Amino acid sequence: MSSLERLGWSAFFDDQRQRLGLGAAAVARICAEQRGLYQVAGEFDGPAEIGGRFRHLARGPGDFPAVGDWVALRTGEQVPGSRFSVHGSGFSGSGSSGSGAGNPAVIDARFERRSALSRAAPGGGEQVLAANVDTVFLVTALTGDLNPRRLERYLTMVWNAGATPVVVLNKTDVADDPAAAVDTVRHRLPLVDVVAISALHDAALDALTPYLRPAATIALVGSSGVGKSTLVNRLLGRERQAVSAIRESDGRGRHTTTSRQLFELPGGALLVDTPGLRELQLWSDEAGVAGAFDDIAALAADCRFADCAHDTEPGCAVITAVEGGRLDADRLENYRRLMREAAFEDRKHDPAAAAEHKRRWKQLHKAARAMYRERDRD
Repeated sequence: MSSLERLGWSAFFDDQRQRLGLGAAAVARICAEQRGLYQVAGEFDGPAEIGGRFRHLARGPGDFPAVGDWVALRTGEQVPGSRFSVHGSGFSGSGSSGSGAGNPAVIDARFERRSALSRAAPGGGEQVLAANVDTVFLVTALTGDLNPRRLERYLTMVWNAGATPVVVLNKTDVADDPAAAVDTVRHRLPLVDVVAISALHDAALDALTPYLRPAATIALVGSSGVGKSTLVNRLLGRERQAVSAIRESDGRGRHTTTSRQLFELPGGALLVDTPGLRELQLWSDEAGVAGAFDDIAALAADCRFADCAHDTEPGCAVITAVEGGRLDADRLENYRRLMREAAFEDRKHDPAAAAEHKRRWKQLHKAARAMYRERDRD
């Protein structure tokens, strides 16, 4: 396996390199990002900065490189004023050639992504949490953090990203009845792999081994205090990430990871650690929501109406499943909420969707006015 393949390089990216005529440029993968400055590994190892042309052509925050992205670099230029320190960079391996011990390289291009784990940024636009990820471990704790609605929100993000989700239920060693909790989550999320572990016990991590394939990229996502940093340290086999105990007053976690980083695990898998998410505003369309609720989509195929909203329509197979106990009513309500949120986000970014929404509301208002006129005549 070549040094690039070890980092996750594949024919998908090689085709782009040939098509765009980037053969002479060095390629590398983003391993860490600190305030707009990057640490990369590949055909060049070291610090890198965005080139002026790239910055000028970027349409928004989502166009800029994120951890996990592949980029094309110029490595011979002098770039003054770099503030980047390679101290504490995420990637632990070594590249095939080149060294970034001096001035940073210049990022001229970003390769098209195979997948992008994104959310709506607090200030607007897309924030890419990790790029080119194969699997996402949705880490939650079998204590006060366990929240099925939050997991469904995370699943929507993962399916929309084009990655495969795995729900990781951590802290089995302190849970009162871990088996019952696992059964509850599996019943709520019937089409997703659910594994239970204790990050403090090495033997309990064997359940994650099938996903940790050489050169596969796995991202850890979850709220603070669920044990992500402890899990990273266990998988790395050394104390790499700082960890903190949860607060005894409320059982809430403290933020110990402050930036996204890419690590190479001893078995060859690549792991992206991310800071705990206080909130997750979706950057998704309705198809992404539907992917997280495949069971509802399957039931909907038997609804009387093709555009059934699964609310009060006659002949709704989804409502029938809820009434018969085959579908959790709270899961359906969360599906409706996320669908509304995704539709709202879609209208903000898609003028055609916004126009269609406006047209439908005009039709509804027109029909309502006609109904009131007819009622007044009577």
